[in-house]
Amino acid sequence: MTRILLVETAAPRRVRKKALDILAGGVYPDPEITILCRQNEQNLQLFSEIAGAQVIPLPAEGSRQCLAELGQRRFDVVQAFWTGEKKYSRMKLLALKMKSGSKMIDMGDGGNYRLTWKFVIRYFYYRLWHPRPDDYYRYVPRKGMPQDYDHDGERVLILQTASEDQILRCLERLAQLHLFRNPLYYMFCRNQPHTEKAFKNCPLIHQVWTHTEARDSWKHLRFLRRQRFDGLIVFFTGDPSYTKMKYFAFFVGARHKIIFNEHFNCFNFAPDRWLEFLAHRFGEQWLERKSPGWQNQILRLLFLCLKVVLLPFRFAWLLLVWLRLRGAALLTGNKYDDCPL
Repeated sequence: MTRILLVETAAPRRVRKKALDILAGGVYPDPEITILCRQNEQNLQLFSEIAGAQVIPLPAEGSRQCLAELGQRRFDVVQAFWTGEKKYSRMKLLALKMKSGSKMIDMGDGGNYRLTWKFVIRYFYYRLWHPRPDDYYRYVPRKGMPQDYDHDGERVLILQTASEDQILRCLERLAQLHLFRNPLYYMFCRNQPHTEKAFKNCPLIHQVWTHTEARDSWKHLRFLRRQRFDGLIVFFTGDPSYTKMKYFAFFVGARHKIIFNEHFNCFNFAPDRWLEFLAHRFGEQWLERKSPGWQNQILRLLFLCLKVVLLPFRFAWLLLVWLRLRGAALLTGNKYDDCPL
């Protein structure tokens, strides 16, 4: 029998899911779970529905006696959560003080590690780049959050910054590229009958929202930011009629931004790729003009100098990305070594 103390140091829904995963088997042999939680009727009701788990609320008065009794039980594993939620700081300290065979820390996104001093260093380094796990708002719903946010996949917003035909062809291209695992596409387009009809008839688009030029732009922006999209798709095809919407795309707040050009080539938005794209775009616009050959040669030389000037910044960015990936690799490198047998 493995005696496990599960401390409420994250959202109740996350704690409940962890308890169900442990009881389902495959993690610990013959698990016996005790959940230590705060005094909250709603949370107590949620945890009491877990069959096979003992729920112990931490009293406001006499908490020392309760903790002393739990300490005498000598749990095999104390499971806590470090997901960046500050309101559970006291419970996290209590979990650290509990005596047990080992202490396991769930960071969110499926990462569960044994508490060691090496893990603590890697954890704080990782949190510098990722303040909260990607699945944070799946367990901590906010007011105004969409009802389908629990969708097992990515929620992707497409801004109409190109023609209807180009966007529909892009959707077919996305199905071939497999950029997303199980996406739900949301369309934000102009309030025109033929445009709205074209997108609503597309089976790949989950929902369509419309806007009328720049009217109520702040209202639309606040609404889209509340949706907490995983991805955003914007088009830079050289069409000047969508200039305002292209600026609008960078304020939506999606985690990942994907840019498509008129040839349906795409890349993730990053400073180095963005500067390279702009230099290439402006170069094409200038070179397409009918001008004497010597002017083309001068322009080519200028853009070559621009690339040379940008080279140190691109190298610095690549170095920063490499350090970030290296830190993530160190964090996950000992995943199986840190897990109990």
